Amino acid sequence: MKMRYLLIPLVVVLILIPSFRSPVAGNNDEVTGLFSTFRISKKSGDIVGAEVHIVPNPIGYSAIVQASEGAPGFPEVVTLSVRGNTIEFTISPNSASGFPPGRYVGRITREHLLLDGPSESFRKYKMPRKKSYWQ
Repeated sequence: MKMRYLLIPLVVVLILIPSFRSPVAGNNDEVTGLFSTFRISKKSGDIVGAEVHIVPNPIGYSAIVQASEGAPGFPEVVTLSVRGNTIEFTISPNSASGFPPGRYVGRITREHLLLDGPSESFRKYKMPRKKSYWQ
């Protein structure tokens, strides 16, 4: 009789373990990656564009963001909200990242991140998935 009482909880635990998955596991594996439009302006010689590097963290995802219109901003870590292939993050008014402050929403595919932000320069902003400009 004692064996049955031990066996039932063990079976329940083994059944439930697969349902307790990390937030980075599952269908969101393609959310991670680096998206960049950084380049040297032929006209001015300045660095222009932006980078968003999405990485997993212990409770979900973060992004390292940096933008430039001449001189690059400071890389900044922001927390991401992820639903399927849609991401959302906010840049604070005191940010030195180079991104204009406000809310950003993006859709990720295998090829790019389509970002929509608060300023005209980040409306339907297509960022290819590729290596960092800094590599």
